[in-house]
Amino acid sequence: MADTRPFFSIILPIYNVERYLDRCINSILSQDFQDYEIILVDDGSKDRCPQMCDEWQGKDSRIKVIHKENAGLGMARNTGLEMAEGKYIYFIDSDDYILPGLFSDVYSRLMKKEHDVVFYGIRRVDSKGNELRLLVPDIEKVEYDSNDEIKNELFPEFFTKNPHTGHITNLVISMCNSCWRVDFFKENGLKFVSEREYISEDIWFYVDAFRYLQSVEIISKLYYCYCQNEGSLTVSYKPERFSRIKKFYSEVIDFARQAGYSDEVILRLHSSFLGTTLGCLKTEASQFNKAGFFKAYKRCREICKDEMLRKAVRIYPKKHLNKHWKMFCFCVNHKLNFILYLKLILQYYVRGI
Repeated sequence: MADTRPFFSIILPIYNVERYLDRCINSILSQDFQDYEIILVDDGSKDRCPQMCDEWQGKDSRIKVIHKENAGLGMARNTGLEMAEGKYIYFIDSDDYILPGLFSDVYSRLMKKEHDVVFYGIRRVDSKGNELRLLVPDIEKVEYDSNDEIKNELFPEFFTKNPHTGHITNLVISMCNSCWRVDFFKENGLKFVSEREYISEDIWFYVDAFRYLQSVEIISKLYYCYCQNEGSLTVSYKPERFSRIKKFYSEVIDFARQAGYSDEVILRLHSSFLGTTLGCLKTEASQFNKAGFFKAYKRCREICKDEMLRKAVRIYPKKHLNKHWKMFCFCVNHKLNFILYLKLILQYYVRGI
């Protein structure tokens, strides 16, 4: 009996993105490979998205719509995953879009070998479509068929630059630059956690998933456009952010140790913690006009005094860090909190945050 499943399932979690939804869906429908289904998961949108989803469903029989109460990105992905009938699955954020040739390229590779996941590059753009950064995977080996190699040698390369060589692979932890075998989720009981509980559901998922991966391919081409749109949640200020960052990395590092990851993976998770904390400090410093100069400094000082942060700074190799990271580590390590605070304010004036 012939297999009638679509080859790809494309899941779009949707929440208040009426300005960008048509662009995203059109970028999918214009692909030259057409054997797919699109699952629009309306996560309780308050704008015109529910109506737009229903209109799109009426235009194309491959489009399915789920309307649900708002529960966040991770839960919306889980809902779409439960409904997916395809053999392989993409998770695309509905305010982003994909470039031509993605589906046909991935399909041709999966016809040669049924990998658990295929990764590709990201093009970061601003709200006007101007390029901000091109993340083309730059890694010598592009196919992996050993779980130990994937888990302990490939996985670390998804975290910033290599601290021992300074090389940057441009591989990033994101569900949006990858295509996954649907049965891989079912075989290993994988689901997404809520970003309302964890600050990065993608990091948690990767740590969970990479321990099971048996076959991976990496495409050194740009196919996904990540749009830094106005009003992004990532740039909004949240006073409790550092406590959430610390809690998350404490738990995910413990999880990684229990899952048997190498010391190198643990080191890279500490690197991710440092980077996220530096971003948090930049945001705290930028509040000096609203919160007051000394109140904002006090918040930054308390973060810099945190023992988990200071330990991460002590253990992380610094030879290949750029001057800004070296300055950050030096100030934290030597308790030069006020100097770091002034530097962050100066950076805010010069470049913004």
